[in-house]
Amino acid sequence: MAFTQISAPDGLRTGELLSADNSIPERHIVIETLRTAAPRLGLSASVISTLDAMLSCLAPKRNHHTVFASNATLTFRRNGISDRTIRRHAAILQDAGLLERRDSPNRKRYTKRNPVEQTALRFGFDLTPLFKRLNHIAALAAEVLSEREQINYMRTKIRAAAQERLRQDPDNPSALNVLRLLRRKLTLQDCEDIFAHMGPNDLKAEGSTQDEPSETSKMATSNGQNVRHHHNSNKELIEKEERPLKKETPSHCQETPLSVQELLNACPEAAKFALEKVVSAEDVISHARTLAPMIGITNQTYETAIQRLGPFRTAATLWAIMQFHSKIKSVGAYFRSITTGAKSMDFSPEKLVRRLMKGQSIAA
Repeated sequence: MAFTQISAPDGLRTGELLSADNSIPERHIVIETLRTAAPRLGLSASVISTLDAMLSCLAPKRNHHTVFASNATLTFRRNGISDRTIRRHAAILQDAGLLERRDSPNRKRYTKRNPVEQTALRFGFDLTPLFKRLNHIAALAAEVLSEREQINYMRTKIRAAAQERLRQDPDNPSALNVLRLLRRKLTLQDCEDIFAHMGPNDLKAEGSTQDEPSETSKMATSNGQNVRHHHNSNKELIEKEERPLKKETPSHCQETPLSVQELLNACPEAAKFALEKVVSAEDVISHARTLAPMIGITNQTYETAIQRLGPFRTAATLWAIMQFHSKIKSVGAYFRSITTGAKSMDFSPEKLVRRLMKGQSIAA
């Protein structure tokens, strides 16, 4: 019987708590990130559901990541799966490096405190390895999302090429066979091999996206009347006539650029997840790429935002959102709205970050 004793600080929680309220993302974000990265981690949906049940047993405010729930409790939270399945899933998670088993002498899960030395022995499922690997898991999730987008693009490209050949020859056996292959679940390599075996293809619909303006800028340049102010009443018209017209300048153009130190001061929540010290703009951008899938921002949404705001300002926006993402119902939709959607015309990452920085100084 494996027996490991864990000694940890106990007593009053004078230090920072390890909870979703500060440095740990919400449970649903952790699980969603795991589900996305599952192909890279080799975890099945059933194993991830068991891990979700374990996470649900952690107190919202805590100074440890140990699950004390019994197998019976975990079985109940997993809708009645067998005790044997719980043990098997725990072993898989341990092999994957996402938890450590801390077994007591009697195999029970509990805490034993030492009031004199202010330490505690915690026996149970320790999920500390999971939280330590969150950044790595988020990076894997971003890779999976990126590959998924490439596969979807290749499938569309193959289908378009096949349909083009069928227009020329409705009974083309090669094109018909390709369309049948697209009914299967294909990897990126499968798609590239299929397209290569199709022979020369000149798709007129395919072109470069380099220096392509975003949808917002297209509207502003090609249909300027749509983004200008409209007179909604006679009163407003009179007011416009009485005041001299001023040339409006976008709010973000009036802002001085952000420094990395300003970002670190204003957005400590995002900085907590960094595996290495953030010292440069490249570090800020790289870290934001890792955080995006953790809070529900897809790679496509993030790339679209970069086309309008640029890499650093997009990253700064994401860093800022990390400060209050728990209050947002849908982070992905909110991010898209302020960067490229309905609220993007008046949005300034600099103003948002400096407003947060002012709030940090007031709180201090």
